[in-house]
Amino acid sequence: MRYHLQKSQGNSLKSTHVVIIGGGYGGIRALESLAKHTNITLTLIDKNPYHYMQAEVYDFIANKVDMSHVMIDLPSLAKSFASVRFLCEEVNGIDSTHNQVITSKESLHYDQLIIATGSRTYFPDFIPGLRDYTHGVKNIPAALEFKQQFERALYDRIEAQSRSCDVEPFNIVIGGAGLSGVEIAAEMAAYANSFYQNGNFGCRGIDVYLIDAYESILFGMDPFLIESAYERLIKLGVHVWHNNRISEVREQEILLDNGKILDFEFMIFTGGIAASTLTQYLGFETNNKGHLIVDENLNIPTYENIYAIGDITQALNEEGKFIPPTAQLAERGGEHAARNILSSLKGKQKQPFRFKNQGVMIALGGEYGAGLLPGGIKVKGYLAYLIKKAIFHLYTLPLRRRSAIGKRR
Repeated sequence: MRYHLQKSQGNSLKSTHVVIIGGGYGGIRALESLAKHTNITLTLIDKNPYHYMQAEVYDFIANKVDMSHVMIDLPSLAKSFASVRFLCEEVNGIDSTHNQVITSKESLHYDQLIIATGSRTYFPDFIPGLRDYTHGVKNIPAALEFKQQFERALYDRIEAQSRSCDVEPFNIVIGGAGLSGVEIAAEMAAYANSFYQNGNFGCRGIDVYLIDAYESILFGMDPFLIESAYERLIKLGVHVWHNNRISEVREQEILLDNGKILDFEFMIFTGGIAASTLTQYLGFETNNKGHLIVDENLNIPTYENIYAIGDITQALNEEGKFIPPTAQLAERGGEHAARNILSSLKGKQKQPFRFKNQGVMIALGGEYGAGLLPGGIKVKGYLAYLIKKAIFHLYTLPLRRRSAIGKRR
């Protein structure tokens, strides 16, 4: 089936059809930027009917919020715009010669295309057992599974009081001490501590281990963030192991290259990401982790009407260095791709993408955080927690309002 488009009423410009693959941070931002233009019609495609805010997953798995807190309904969001169509389908490929997106059910013609399908957890093949016995949190099912197992472990410790706390230790291991690993470790430890204190339960036995191959957590980030996060993790009782490379993972057992062996009941791996599997079927150039190579305008080289943004790309700064993937990077990429599409439709020159970090905020368990604001302002503690929550609120409030409008239509 081909999606036919008509000229916008009351507009002399030819209607342009933009297809966006992926309803993540970048895709949503591009959609918002383009949907206000009456000469543009859009189709948003995602295999899931929701926008998953993975950057806030630590609150969900620590039982501070329910599932709806980290999800936005995409069909309702699309309906809130007069010119947006949503397809909940899997994309199987792109026919760049004929400007067609091939889904599991149909083929759609596009005039402009934005690929924003994000990333998945990267499980290095050189670590035996890693993929088989550990979990990522890049999707809702994985986060939900961990949450349920963690809550069951807490309940088992309550029941164990009838047996004089006769219960096996429950070790949670987080592999990788980047932003996601640090936030998850801190939140899980804070939640476990709060659980025991609120109920005055005597049977403990849950330990959180944060294991990383580098000499410090948050490697490469500002020293203030590293120091603040480390102090908080230690205060929460997290076991932080630096310079420990994982050599093998077995069922409920992790082996490190220094000979250490650690039993675990649940392990989350956050040690890296790879591009979504879609890149394997596109025929475009990628790096060794499947990230699409893009030019300075965020175009796929030689394809002026195909853009790629966010975690699916190999984003480089002006010095040619890799930019770490974040929600902020994806959003800025979505905005920039939209601007370049509008420029090309008006016959104007495209502008190169230049990413300027607007600050970093890290959740560190409970009502505590640390961050760097624009201008180099440093904050930590409860104030940083409030700022991070305010940023999340400012992001989600417009989306939830639009989704509510779409639901009523």
